Order: sequence, then C-alpha cells, then structure tokens
Amino acid sequence: MGIFAYKQFSEQEAKAQYSAAMTLALYAYAPDGQPQPGGWLTIGAEALGYQGRVGPQGTFFGEQAGFTSAEAEVLGQYDANGQLTSIGIAFRGTGGLGFSDTLGDIKNNLLAAIGPVDYAQNYTQNAFNQLLQDVATFAQAQGLGAKDVLVSGHSLGGLAVNSLAALSGEHWGGFYQQANYVAFASPTQSPATPQVLNIGFENDPVFRVLDGTRFSVTSLGSHDQPQPSATNNIVNFNDHYASTLENLLPQSILNPQSWQAHGSAGYADALNRVIDSSFYGLTSKDSTLVISNLSLSSRGNTWVEDLNRNAEAHTGSTFIIGSDGNDLLKGGRGNDFLEGRDGDDRFRDDGGYNVILGGKGHNVFELRQPLDHFTLANDGDGTLYVRDAYGGISLTRDIGALVSKEPGFAWGLFSKEVSHEVTAAGLLAGDQLTPYNHSLNGDAYGNSLVASGEGDWLFGLGGDDLLRSEHSQVTFVGGAGNDELYASGGGNTFLFNGAFGFDTLHGYQGSDRLVFLGVEGAGQGYDYSQHLTQSGQDTVLSVGDYSVTLVGIAPDSLVGAGLVFA
Repeated sequence: MGIFAYKQFSEQEAKAQYSAAMTLALYAYAPDGQPQPGGWLTIGAEALGYQGRVGPQGTFFGEQAGFTSAEAEVLGQYDANGQLTSIGIAFRGTGGLGFSDTLGDIKNNLLAAIGPVDYAQNYTQNAFNQLLQDVATFAQAQGLGAKDVLVSGHSLGGLAVNSLAALSGEHWGGFYQQANYVAFASPTQSPATPQVLNIGFENDPVFRVLDGTRFSVTSLGSHDQPQPSATNNIVNFNDHYASTLENLLPQSILNPQSWQAHGSAGYADALNRVIDSSFYGLTSKDSTLVISNLSLSSRGNTWVEDLNRNAEAHTGSTFIIGSDGNDLLKGGRGNDFLEGRDGDDRFRDDGGYNVILGGKGHNVFELRQPLDHFTLANDGDGTLYVRDAYGGISLTRDIGALVSKEPGFAWGLFSKEVSHEVTAAGLLAGDQLTPYNHSLNGDAYGNSLVASGEGDWLFGLGGDDLLRSEHSQVTFVGGAGNDELYASGGGNTFLFNGAFGFDTLHGYQGSDRLVFLGVEGAGQGYDYSQHLTQSGQDTVLSVGDYSVTLVGIAPDSLVGAGLVFA
C-alpha cells in the first residue's frame, strides 16, 4: 500500500506523485535564476493570458490587497512530441524574496489562525482567483482535465493546497474538483477536503496546528490530533526530539527548538528516504515511522528510537529509517523494521518479531545478553535469523558482527562485551567458532528437505519446496514459491515472510505458531478471522495477496495466540 497511498493510484504511481509534489514544493521556494526542476518547464503569464503581477522567473504574486506577498508557480510536463501532459501548481510557504514578503506571509498565517472566519479556506480565492481561472482555461484548451493537474505546497503553501481543494467544487467552474492535491506541513487539514494527501511530521509544531481551519488553545501545546487526510505518526528524529531536557518545554509553535522539524529541506531529505525504503510497501497512512535526522555531533551517542513524545500513543509495528551516515537504531519490545542504509550502523532491539536491514557499511547487531540466550540460524542466502529466549525472531541482513554481553569476573557481577564476526560457518570471536543451529537450506529451485532432529530449521528459499519433519520445535521457512509443509511433534514455528506464495500446511497443531512477518497488507493487528474460508475439510487463511491452506483444520480450530502478524 505505502504510507503515501492516494486515491486509487498504484504504489508506483503514488510514489511518482509524491516525488513530483515534493519537487514542486521545493521549487516554490527557489530564488530567481534557479534552474527549472527536472521534467518540468515553467508556464508563463503570456501562455496563460494572465494580466497580473509576475516576477522575473515567472512567479505569480497574490492579486488582492493583503495577499500580494503570496506566490505561486505554474509548470508543465511534456511528452516526446512536445505535447503538454500535466500541469503542476506550487504554492510557496512563508518566506518570500524579500523581508516585506516574509512579513506579509506572517500576517497571513496569523489571520488564518485568529482572523475572519474561513480566512484559511478562502485563501486561494482571495490570492489567486484570476490565475486559477486562467490555468483552468489553458488546461482545457490543451485537452487536459483536472486529473492531469497536481497541486502542491509546504507550510503556508500547504494551507493554500487545502484551500483550493475545499473551494474546488464551487469555484472556477468546478474544474479543480478532481485535481490531485499533496500538501506538506500544512497548518490546517479541513475535514471537508478528503481529496488532499496531507504529509507531515507529528513533531512539527506547524503541522495540524489549526483545529480544522481555526486557532484553538490546543494549538499552543501538543496538537497531535489524527486527521483523516493526514499521515499521523511520522517522527522527524532530530536533536530536539531526542533531548529529554529540551522536551521539558512544550511541543509548541512558541518553542523555537521544536521548529527543527519544519523546514522544507528537512522534509525532502527525510521523506525521500521513506519513499526509497525497502519497507515502504509494508507501511500505511497511520504507520509509525521514525526517521533519523540527527546532527553529526549527536549521531555517535544518540539512539534513534520510538520515544512517542508529545503525541498520541503509537500502535502497530514501528519502522525506523537511518541516514547515509553512521546511525544508532533501536527497536522496542514490539515488532520493528529497522533499516540502516549507508554508513556503519549499530542496531538494538528489545524483542518481538523484527526485520533488520544493515545496508552498506560494517553493521553491528548488539544483543546485550549472553550469546547462549539466543538461537541463530543461517539460511545460506544472506539472512541470519536470531531467535531470543522468549521466541521472538529477528531476520537480519548485511550484519557483519553480533555483540553479546557475557559474564565477567567476580561471579558474573561484571559483564564484558564480546564481538562475534558473522561468517558462513558460524560466529567467530577470536579463534573460537560458535556454529549456527542445524539447518537444511534449499536454493532458487524446488527442494525436498527433511528435518533430522528437534530444533532444526528448514529453509526452502525460492521455488516450490517440500519441507517435512517428524520432530518437534522445528522452524519451517518455505520462502518464495508454493510450498508443501508437513509437520508433526508440535511446538513448531512456520515463518512466512514477504511474497511467500500459496503454501499448504499438513499436520498443524494448536501448540504450533504461524508467523507472518513483513507481508504486504497484513501487518500487526491484521484481523485474520475476516480472511478465513473453509474448503472441504480444510481452511484457507488469506494473508495479503497470498494464502496458507491448513489441511484437515476447521476455521474455529485456529488459536489466536498462535498467530502472529508483524
């Protein structure tokens, strides 16, 4: 799905729209002489037949008195034959080309908060009424409709995006009603504008600061109230958010420190990493995302984690995304997805079912317990599985070393950290090799694997595999393809990750555990009871786009405690 899902767009279409919207929003802040963004060309006043005030680079200024500091850009995309295919309208946020423009924007922000009723909603009509009419006329003359128009803006520009959407049905001949709207850090998200995708950080003091379109007493404090059109749980993990001392001050527009999360450049840097993330398809609009944005001086001593400060309680899995530097990324007791990207990163996690992607560089997973508290298995294809003493499992890739905390001298009162290099044969600490747990590993083709003893791991990897065991406490990982799993003995774990296919499970018992980890459309909180169908004597459990058929099992035989979705 993706956290920036919009309308009925596919994931790739939604990503492309986000990227275009961010490009437009940043260009709206660009000074004179800034090159036009890739793929876009400015559409000037002459082409539009517009008679209002226009700046040197084609910037359109507000039309009515009191709105003359407002600025907008109009750009177009063209195909190989020079035919116009889409139009972008970008509204600039606070801070124009001069001091007087900035003062005018500040005045407009204040009037939107405490001024006349519906000032915010009517903003675009008062500032750009004629421009918007001329753009609509021009678009129709080029054979374009509203679906070919993308409207974007950051901060005050985001307010303008919401304003245009709110007015679109009753003004400009209704042309803009079906346009596409993406706003960043908008202070207002009117519930009357469901066609807008409002993107912002929950710790941005401007994002959602207005209650609907008006100022209220909650605007001065924490105002993390969910909005149906907004992303509600994205955290810009910067120095202010991380600091306990600074967070003793209110999370408020009156607190200058909290404004670290608001700048447009910071939005682009952090949110572009969300779009690029390997976990993007697992997210949804209300997913909890924590994005590393610490200063260089803080990265070496500050763990990036979900502190859930000044916000409503987070639920579900947590996604933590690092930078291209050296990050410290820490999951919690729930189910986490940690991504290091570039740099030499260190990871921690406090349990649950997790996916840890180290990325480039030399990456370390700190266990913080003795090594013998864990079971480790290597699938032979680059993934190391780490199971803790409570049954939680972490899938790790691109991890060069594990660090355990072993008992030291004085009868174990003092501990010592031991670094274990991850090798193909096992974990190597000095000249001591700790072998991985016994496993049988398949390859990219169909394999037949039979467990040889209790506690084995079976990794089918690719292809249509046959995995079989007559022992207990065996972990089955079929991998991609349509797999046949035969089990007995009880106490087994069946782990399904990603696009796992259409599998069939024979011998399921109530003591077994079915774990679905990182399956698109079936994250934490998945209501599996709504996705069970009976087929003869069998039960089919649909999970995202895939399914598991439990042979000889009635739907009411599935035990909720034995089903994990992460």
